[in-house]
Amino acid sequence: MPASRYYSEAQAKRRRRTLTAVLMRSGTSKGLFIHRNQLPASESDWAPILLSAMGSRSCDKRQLDGVGGATSTTSKVAIVSKSKRPGIDIDYTFVQVAVGDRRIDMTGNCGNIASGVGPFALEEGLVSTEPGQTEMEIRIFNVNTGAILVETVQVDEEGGFLEEGDERISGFAGSGSRIKVNFVDPAGSMTGKLFPTGHRQDDITAVWSSINTKITVRVTLIDAANPFIFVDSATMPDLYHRLSPDSPVSLELIEAIRCEGAVMFGLAPTVEAAKLVRATPKIAMLSSPAPAPEDERQPNIDVTAYSMGRLHPCLQVTGAVTLGSAVSLPGTIASRLSDSQGLKHRYWAPKREDAPIEGEVCIAQRSGTMLANVILRDYGTVAAVSVYRTAQRLFEGSVMLHV
Repeated sequence: MPASRYYSEAQAKRRRRTLTAVLMRSGTSKGLFIHRNQLPASESDWAPILLSAMGSRSCDKRQLDGVGGATSTTSKVAIVSKSKRPGIDIDYTFVQVAVGDRRIDMTGNCGNIASGVGPFALEEGLVSTEPGQTEMEIRIFNVNTGAILVETVQVDEEGGFLEEGDERISGFAGSGSRIKVNFVDPAGSMTGKLFPTGHRQDDITAVWSSINTKITVRVTLIDAANPFIFVDSATMPDLYHRLSPDSPVSLELIEAIRCEGAVMFGLAPTVEAAKLVRATPKIAMLSSPAPAPEDERQPNIDVTAYSMGRLHPCLQVTGAVTLGSAVSLPGTIASRLSDSQGLKHRYWAPKREDAPIEGEVCIAQRSGTMLANVILRDYGTVAAVSVYRTAQRLFEGSVMLHV
């Protein structure tokens, strides 16, 4: 046998553990996709493994000793397994790995990463197709929130996931096959209610430490796919509008509002406790959209989103689902700002009197526009919201760990 196959006891102790995984671009995010059976039975034992894999075990903001990309959108993990639940194909747990901090967060879902779960499951043999099948629906249970997602993916001639296609999404320069991600009954993902405070608009008062003052802003607290705080940008102080949205002073104010909102959501008992959970609730600024060029579709709403204490490069998929819901429901900040442009019902057309109300919401965000197809049972109940994504495998193999 080759000499390289022989190891002394000391060498064996020095050999590092490996983790079998697939790295995928999923929507406008990137993350590791791991089979559930590759991790310990108890979720409480996952943190050291995932922190090491992504490069956050030493609080390195660049994640140099892992495969993370040093941003909140490229430091994510999907844990996937075949489901035993009736009517469900796949169980999926989302993990946000902090950048520059030794923490993981499993409190919410990520719609971008979720869009890669169906393709991963098909490629890994967790679901199978019939001969000649060109499209497949995969029913996915998100363990974090209890939400059900139905993904429609394209199938190649060999029964695997067809990556190539002409679908383009804002925030990614390439193209791929269309993945439809349908969030079924998304209301109350973490709180059990669409509007946890019982109101469609609220005021939040927060302390802006940098200038030692209190500010009050007008918001909608809504929980659909993820709990979101949607702030009417016009109620933000003048200093915020004079600064860049990602300046340290701006980010401090955004986080202060988010933490106060977490308490109002019932997700944290105190503001101090809310500071310990960065992933949820999420927060975004809303405004009426600027007029679009004649050859482009006019957006219904304009949004600037934040994630994990930083400015988000575009808008989270769960943000599109939640914002699409908010635009569609009378009385919310989003609905009012959309109504002010006379756009709310432009794309809404019930098929018959007793049919669900269905329409497409166009959202302007930092990297372009996103579309959310919203189905309402009435003007108070969200039946489903769907968005379109693309995904691709980037590598498959083993990640070296320091555990």
